[in-house]
Amino acid sequence: MFLAKTYLDRKQRNGKLKIAVVLHRQSSQTGFLGQFLQRNGFALDFYYPILGQKLPRTLKHHAGVVILGGPMSVNDKDAYIHEEIDWISLSLKDNKPFLGICLGAQMLAKNLGGRVAAKSDKSVEIGWYPLEGTLQGKTL
Repeated sequence: MFLAKTYLDRKQRNGKLKIAVVLHRQSSQTGFLGQFLQRNGFALDFYYPILGQKLPRTLKHHAGVVILGGPMSVNDKDAYIHEEIDWISLSLKDNKPFLGICLGAQMLAKNLGGRVAAKSDKSVEIGWYPLEGTLQGKTL
């Protein structure tokens, strides 16, 4: 995969490069994504801002960032939500790969100036949808 090829060729720290993973429940797990990253040579470095844990001030020891979902809304007023949204700028500024899943994707949208709101018809989108890679993505 692209991440492994790009980052594992560089000088490694502590034997493996780390992915900063932000979780929103103490019982949350990374599932197949975590297994994939570990299989490709990455160590997972977990952070739980909802439990009061501080996010790293720099990403110089991380190859990328993953922010997973949770039951909260990106529009909630909790301080840790806003800190996470602002923190995403570190990844973008350093041109580090970022993957936002569910809440994490909403946080990225907010960080980039987007608006996250309910659909005007009050319907919800839940489920799985087939995805097809772009030409650029297929080369990775």
